Amino acid sequence: MSRAKMVVLGLDGATLDIIRPLVGQGRLPNLARLMQEGTWGRLRSTLPPVTAAAWSTFMTGLNPAGHGIFQWRTYDPTKYTNLDERVVSATRLAGRTFWDVLGRGGHRVAVITVPVTYPPWQVNGYMLSGYPCPDAQQNYTYPPEWAASLQRAYNFSADHYLRASDEDILRDGLDMLRQRTDLALDLVADGQIDVCVVVLGEIDRAQHDFFKYSDSRFSASRGAPAHLREAIHRHYEVADEQVGRMMDSLASDGVMLVVSDHGGGPHPPRYFHTNAWLRSRGWLQVREGRGRSFSAWARRGVEAVRAHLPFEEALRRRLPGRLVNRARTFTLNIADVDWTQTRAYRFPMYYPAEGIEINLRGRQPQGIVSPGGEYERLVVELMRALREERDPETGEPFAQEVYSKEEIYHGPYLDIAPDIVFVCQQTHRTGAEVGGAFASDVDLDALDKDNGVHTMDGIFFAYGAEVVKGKELAGAHLQDIAPTVLHLAGVPSPMEMDGKMLEAIFATVESRTLSPSDSTAALEPPGGLGEITPEDEEDMLRKLRGLGYVE
Repeated sequence: MSRAKMVVLGLDGATLDIIRPLVGQGRLPNLARLMQEGTWGRLRSTLPPVTAAAWSTFMTGLNPAGHGIFQWRTYDPTKYTNLDERVVSATRLAGRTFWDVLGRGGHRVAVITVPVTYPPWQVNGYMLSGYPCPDAQQNYTYPPEWAASLQRAYNFSADHYLRASDEDILRDGLDMLRQRTDLALDLVADGQIDVCVVVLGEIDRAQHDFFKYSDSRFSASRGAPAHLREAIHRHYEVADEQVGRMMDSLASDGVMLVVSDHGGGPHPPRYFHTNAWLRSRGWLQVREGRGRSFSAWARRGVEAVRAHLPFEEALRRRLPGRLVNRARTFTLNIADVDWTQTRAYRFPMYYPAEGIEINLRGRQPQGIVSPGGEYERLVVELMRALREERDPETGEPFAQEVYSKEEIYHGPYLDIAPDIVFVCQQTHRTGAEVGGAFASDVDLDALDKDNGVHTMDGIFFAYGAEVVKGKELAGAHLQDIAPTVLHLAGVPSPMEMDGKMLEAIFATVESRTLSPSDSTAALEPPGGLGEITPEDEEDMLRKLRGLGYVE
């Protein structure tokens, strides 16, 4: 039986906050072995720590302003809704993925269900697209004919998450962990590949859906059956089994990396309403009079429609763009903002990241802040205020990190990033209210499908003959994975990569693990990405809503 020279296993959403206690209880023997016989630690995610941005950074070694993907839709700060109507896909991704670089160096690769790989493209080996895909009952592959040989589909549909019972979601999630691993191991055993890259996404889904059963703050936890209270931990246990299976597939001199795109944790108890805070400090103004009552009615109407029908996805291409944009102003609760008197406003990102945008003259439709000195002074003023602000009821700070966009991003897409980015404390999640108090309690029992949240730190494990044993690593970032993989393969990293090879994991920095397969030829730069039709895009957006990633 053939064995892999390298395995890169992604456990979407996995966190050491859960892994370490379970390791201590003896419930994760394979991850425990990686900690004892390899190097491990926390892995800092992207801002925002959302799947689309984070896995794009993982594969390219670029920050979001380098590869162009910040969210599931494309940022557009020239609109007060901050987004355009395009769903992101591989056609949007800038930069070279590490498996394309490996392929051109002669290494045969398998890339299995990595998010943002639809439509699939030519690789030196095999690719099975991860979500979002237009039809979850199909497999989108390179080479295209490979799809016909697959016996089942490897992505979930939105309907599965929107309508399935928690019992079904639990069962199907555990099954999918095994099934994706089965596919990867079949390719390895057939001697088809040198490097196997596979992402298992079910831990993240479990943390979004099942914290309500293990978190005593939720009424659902009271009287819940044991298998639902243990649903998240059970996903980690089954994922650990897959780690062991993939370890067994390694060649004797092979290397395995286990990573996650971000972490996960319980939902914060309090809201910080960014626009309400800006209004309370005089940076945002709301129109007075009849508009406010109409807007409240309209927002309730849009939300009621969306509860029964995929509003944006089904109607947005049938309605004029101005009406779609108007509907979004109600869902974002900004229909009552007086833009002619507003200097700064909320730029929603993804928890725990949040943005603030300056209403800049010449950029925004009704911008009033002058570029240059006035803009720069306002950015400094807002950042200082964010760092100093406290919750009036609890005394806790709202923000644990505050940055200007230039401090954290660089690259060709810097201009679409929000002017200010802050990371919320784990005690607060940002909310959409404009009027009233800027801090309020979260109604946890209303969070049926989103009762767990993302956190900034994912996981990193490295195992193999050249890896330092029993070492805890500090300071690793998701963008460091791509150059580290290339170093292991003896392939130079592209100059544009932001990440750095993680020297601390190696016994000697000069170590090289892989050599190209003699039977394979280097490929030209990948191409041939298929076109995405409007109908495909609508399907992809509907699935993202089912996963809780778009409004």
